[in-house]
Amino acid sequence: MQAWHGKQVGQLLYEKAIQIARERELEYVWLGVWEENTRALRFYEKNGFSPFDKHIFKLGNDEQTDIMVKKSLK
Repeated sequence: MQAWHGKQVGQLLYEKAIQIARERELEYVWLGVWEENTRALRFYEKNGFSPFDKHIFKLGNDEQTDIMVKKSLK
């Protein structure tokens, strides 16, 4: 994955997803980000997302906490 860092691929995918959400006249979009993925958390914060909750994501036997983030489109 690091080979793609800094290439703006994430930003382009994000912009396309937001475009689709706006075309569908959605009120908001949300997703979960692993609490230790500070790079992703900064990315979403920079793009206007705010944390609103947490939940446990089980990966095999490992329980990980996801930060739920949301962005209003209205």
